[in-house]
Amino acid sequence: MRRRPEEENPLSVDSLAAETERGSDSLTALPKRLDRYAKAHERAVAMADYIRSVQHRTPFAEKLSHDLQECGAYLVFRHYLLQNKAKLVAARTCKKHIVCPFCAIRRGAKMLARYQERFEIVMAENPHLVPWMVTFTVKNGPDLAERYSHLHKAVKAMNKNRTRGDRGHEIMKAQGSVWSYEFKRGEGSGLWHPHMHGVWLCSSPLDVKKLQQEWLHLTGDSFIVEAHPMYGETVDAFCEVFKYAVKFGGLPLEDNLHAFDVLRSKRLVRSAGLLWGVEVPESLMDDELDDPVWVDVAYRYFDDPRMYQQGGIVRTGDGAKIAA
Repeated sequence: MRRRPEEENPLSVDSLAAETERGSDSLTALPKRLDRYAKAHERAVAMADYIRSVQHRTPFAEKLSHDLQECGAYLVFRHYLLQNKAKLVAARTCKKHIVCPFCAIRRGAKMLARYQERFEIVMAENPHLVPWMVTFTVKNGPDLAERYSHLHKAVKAMNKNRTRGDRGHEIMKAQGSVWSYEFKRGEGSGLWHPHMHGVWLCSSPLDVKKLQQEWLHLTGDSFIVEAHPMYGETVDAFCEVFKYAVKFGGLPLEDNLHAFDVLRSKRLVRSAGLLWGVEVPESLMDDELDDPVWVDVAYRYFDDPRMYQQGGIVRTGDGAKIAA
C-alpha cells in the first residue's frame, strides 16, 4: 500500500512517490512539498559543511561545497490561481544528485514522468507485452569502484546477449527495458552492496531459475536475482528504478562523499529496446501550464526555524494582479 504524502520521509525513496502523487502539485499540497525540500536542503548543507571540515582535497571541493550550500536555498513557485496548482519555476540547483537529495528528488521525478509516458505509449501499441520488475545483485565488497565495475560489466554482458540475438538467454524476452544502479552499505557486513533495479517489457514469462543461473555465469559470485510481473500501480515500479543512487537517510556523510567521488562520472540510468531514446530535460523545474492567471511567489530557507518562508510575490501574469 502506498503511503500518503504526509507520511513520507524526504530522505527516503517515498519522497519520490510523494512527488509524483496525484495532486502533489496542488496549492494545498505545497506546504508538505516545501517540508520535503527543506529536509533535503538540510542534508545538502550538512554535506557542504562536512566537505569544508575535512578539507576534501579535490579540484572541485570548494565549488561543490558552495553549490550544495546554495542548492534549494531559494525557490520560486508559480501559483496558478484558477487551477489551484503550484509549479516550481525557478531555483538554485547543483545537479549533484549523488550528494544532494533535493536534486535527486527533482531528477527522479522528471525521469519517472518521461519514462512512464513512454511506457504507456509502448504498452498501448504492444498489448501482448507484460512488464516485469527485475533486481540483480553481486557479492558485497569493501571497494565500491571495483564492485560497481563488476556489476556494470555483468549487466553489459547480459545486454550484449540481447543485441547479438542469442535466443538461448532470458533477456531476449525483454523487448524494452530501463534500469538503474543503486548502492548502499550491507546490513551487518558494512560492505558495499551494489545492485540494479529494472523494468523489462517481456514477450513471454521469465524463467527465474534460468535467469539466476545465467546471472551466476556472468558474475561468478552471485545468483541473487528477483523477478516478478509488475503489480500495483506503474508509478510504484518506476519509483524503484528512478529512486536515488544512494540511500541518503542511511548513509553517513563520509560514505556519501566517497560514493560521489567514485560514481559522479558514471551513467547510472540506462535503457534499451522499446524504452531507449527517452529524452529527459536538463532542467529540474516543473513544466509550466498554459494559464495566464498566476503569481510567482518566492520562498527562502531559514535555519531558525528550519523551514521555507514566503518571501513575497516576484511577478504576476495577465489578470493575476486582481486575484493577488
